[in-house]
Amino acid sequence: MRVKKVCVIGSGTMGAGIAQVSAQAGYETTMVDIRQEFLDRGMDKIKASLGKFVEKEKIKQEEMKEALARLRTSVDMKDGAKDADYVVEAVFERAEVKLLIFEQLEEICPKETILASNTSGIPISLLASATRRADKVIGAHFMNPVPLMKGVEIVRSLLTSEESVKVTLDFVKSLGKEPVVVKDSPGFVANRIYMLTVNEAAKLLEEGAGRIEDMDKLMRLSFNWPMGPFELADLIGIDVIVDLLEGIYKQTGWERYKPTPLLKRMVEIGYTGRKTGKGFYQLFAQG
Repeated sequence: MRVKKVCVIGSGTMGAGIAQVSAQAGYETTMVDIRQEFLDRGMDKIKASLGKFVEKEKIKQEEMKEALARLRTSVDMKDGAKDADYVVEAVFERAEVKLLIFEQLEEICPKETILASNTSGIPISLLASATRRADKVIGAHFMNPVPLMKGVEIVRSLLTSEESVKVTLDFVKSLGKEPVVVKDSPGFVANRIYMLTVNEAAKLLEEGAGRIEDMDKLMRLSFNWPMGPFELADLIGIDVIVDLLEGIYKQTGWERYKPTPLLKRMVEIGYTGRKTGKGFYQLFAQG
C-alpha cells in the first residue's frame, strides 16, 4: 500500500505538528477539527514553526510555500477522511472521545485506510474495538514538539497486521522520524518510564528535597538530559501527565503510577504548563 493522502484529526499542538511534518514530506494533508477557530490556531502554529525553520535556514521559503500548499483544513471529518490512505487521530487524551472518532472513521474511510492514534497510553486494542478493521488500527505516538523530535513510538496490538506495521514504519521514516515498535501495554514504553520520573520529582518537591531549578539542573548535568523533569512537564502539560498516570494506574493498579496530590492540585487551579503560561516554573521557581 502506498500512502498519498493523509488526514490528521485534531489541530492542537500534536495534531498541528503531525500535519506540518506530513505536508513537508510531500503528502496531501487535511487537518480536521470541530471548529474553524481551532483550525485557524493550528495553522498559525504551523506557519510560525515553518517560519522559524526558514529563519534558521533549515528550509527555503519556497519549501515553506509548497508545504502550506499541500495542507488544507476542514471542520467536516467526512470531507477530510473520505479518501485518505492514512489517518492519524490526535485529539485530547480521553478514551470516550477517541472511540467515537474511530467509530466515525470506520464508516467514512475506505476499507484499505490505516487508522493510527497518537495516543500516549490508551490501549490500541480498545480503540480498534470501535472498528471492523482491527488489523489496520495502530498507535503512532509522536513526541512534542513534533517538528523537532525524532522518536515515534509505534504501538501494535495483538491484531495489528504486519502490513499495517510496515506501512506505518515507511510512512514515519518518510517524515524524517525514527520509529520504534512496542507492544500494546499500559502506557506503552516511553511514558511508562517518564511518568514515573515526573511523579517522583513531584513527590520530592512536596517533601522539600530541593528547588525545581536545582533538580532540573541536576538531571540535565548528571544524565545528559536536554530538559529536566519539571521543564519537560511544563512543555507536555501537567493535565496530560495526570491523565496518563491515572490511565496507567487504572489499568494496572500499580500504586507507583497514582498521581501525587501536587500534580492534581496544579491541574485544579489551572497551572498546566506552557500552554496556559502557568506551570511548575511560575508556581515554584525562586529565581
